[in-house]
Amino acid sequence: MVLLVSIVEFVQFLSDFNGQKFNVFRFMNRRFFLPTLFLAVFLCGINFAHAEFKFFKTEIPVNEEIDSLIDVANDFYQNDEFDIALEYYQTIISKSEKLNYSKGLTKGYLGSSGVYFIQNKLDVSTSFLIKAKAQIYAQQNPEEMFQIAFREGLNLHTLGLYEEAIKKYKESISVSNKIADPEEKLNKQVGVYINIGDIYQLENKKDSALYYYKTAYHSTTTDFQNKFTSSVSISDLYIENGKLDSAEKYLELAEFYSKKLDSDYSNALFNQINGKYYNASGDMDNAIASYKKSLLLNEKMSRPTPILLKLLSEAYQKNGEENLANAYLKRYVEANDSLNTLRKENLKVPILLANTENANKIEKAESNTQLVVMSFGGILLLILLMIYLYARKQHKKTLNRKNENLQLKKKLNNAFEEVAELAAQNSPNFLSRFIEVYPEFYHQLTSDYPNLTTADLKLCALMKLDFSTKEIAEISFSSLRTVQNRKYKLRKKFNLETEENLNQWIQNLHVQSLVTA
Repeated sequence: MVLLVSIVEFVQFLSDFNGQKFNVFRFMNRRFFLPTLFLAVFLCGINFAHAEFKFFKTEIPVNEEIDSLIDVANDFYQNDEFDIALEYYQTIISKSEKLNYSKGLTKGYLGSSGVYFIQNKLDVSTSFLIKAKAQIYAQQNPEEMFQIAFREGLNLHTLGLYEEAIKKYKESISVSNKIADPEEKLNKQVGVYINIGDIYQLENKKDSALYYYKTAYHSTTTDFQNKFTSSVSISDLYIENGKLDSAEKYLELAEFYSKKLDSDYSNALFNQINGKYYNASGDMDNAIASYKKSLLLNEKMSRPTPILLKLLSEAYQKNGEENLANAYLKRYVEANDSLNTLRKENLKVPILLANTENANKIEKAESNTQLVVMSFGGILLLILLMIYLYARKQHKKTLNRKNENLQLKKKLNNAFEEVAELAAQNSPNFLSRFIEVYPEFYHQLTSDYPNLTTADLKLCALMKLDFSTKEIAEISFSSLRTVQNRKYKLRKKFNLETEENLNQWIQNLHVQSLVTA
């Protein structure tokens, strides 16, 4: 009955819209009836789905007392006062349980998970994430679901389960796409990129790590924490690669953002990487001083620091101070053994996550079965209608697309030939026209290497067009030796390894950007 009324109303609407009056039942006998029926079913399905959503959507009342406690707890957490923050989170959980306040439980569980992560109690941290995920407030807020997926990845990351961690990080990126605020969405995605870069660095996949770090740093993120972490990570990677000039550049940027943040965590991490830079430079006194600053700050935050103890031991060994080297080595062994014991206890983390995911899959499958049965008929009709409409236009669209592709290909070929011809003629207009045709290549070069001269840029442009050394010499009226010397100087400006092919590097150079859609 409802369906018949919807059809009649729809037909009446068409009649009024055209300024005509006609017999509804005669219309139903015509060839337009079937598409109209499809559309009516589709509209009814939308109304039904909307009603179902409203039915299950739960309005969560505001509790000002608990919300104010959440703000206080988060302030303590941000200021690295984790023990006090945990007390507040536990109070929030207790009060929220009595009132069944889903927002308070979500925030309390997430906050507690963060503190236990800092304390390296990853199994406890994960159990709180599972509790948070079960809350209605979390399920209705993509910001909370992002935090849960991201922290699950972080726990797996810390355990060395890198493949599983990357899956969770990618899940968090997928969830973040539902966040309405584009700036917040980007900031969250950049944070994930930094962590993925760290995994690749740990796996000694340095090119991939550098790509993710630089993508994060050169994004438009406004988050100082992201800027700091990406810059200090790039510096660390360059130190490992022995490129100390590049490392120093990013270390200076990291110091700037560290001062902006002015937190124990950022200061501790900066001093750790600064110590590694001094160590690589041979300045062992400053290396030891930086390591000690980092160690004190980490101890203040109750963060496990075996790596710093190892770095201090190695620094004292290089400095010829055997007694201190042995003392820190002993402390490192003890701390590392303690950390390994904690890691064994934390092996429940992947099991907890796997069990939760399986339970969620079963629950989701059961709830989806009814929806599938109810909507199958309507979806099938809708598909048939879409096929009918699609078939009428597809042939024309295909022809148009082919024509557009041919035109685009022709334009690209013409542009390349024009630029190559200008180069061959050694035309003064060559570089400006090249920039118009390859703007991304030019902006990447000038952005990453601002010290390049016009002659350098022209040489890069000729290599990008795949001119050989001999051809470049002929075009520029120079000797082969001169061109080879110019290429050698370019390699130094680009900090390329000896075995890396300059021409291939130029060919591969292009702009990379975050996809935040």
